[in-house]
Amino acid sequence: MFGIGQSMRRKPRQFSYNPRYYDAELEARNQRRIELGHAPREVEGVERKPGDILRARSERRQQEAERNMASRRQSNKTRMLLVAVLIVGMILLTRSIIETFNF
Repeated sequence: MFGIGQSMRRKPRQFSYNPRYYDAELEARNQRRIELGHAPREVEGVERKPGDILRARSERRQQEAERNMASRRQSNKTRMLLVAVLIVGMILLTRSIIETFNF
């Protein structure tokens, strides 16, 4: 009623300040990470976003699962071929036994 209680429901103003300065320690750490073969935390002004590490880990797991699936398919094909060869061998062995004893 007439604005009473309006101030209680309103969100307070937000203050956002992004300082720009040179951080020698950060530069040294990034340089060391590059020397060790890891990606720097900040490459040419592009910062990592939250979840990048988790996303990369998930993609690696998915690629590994695909490789495992491909190797499983190959082993299944090998097993089926082995079973088929055994069945054919049993049939040929049975025929040779039947012919030998003239059943």
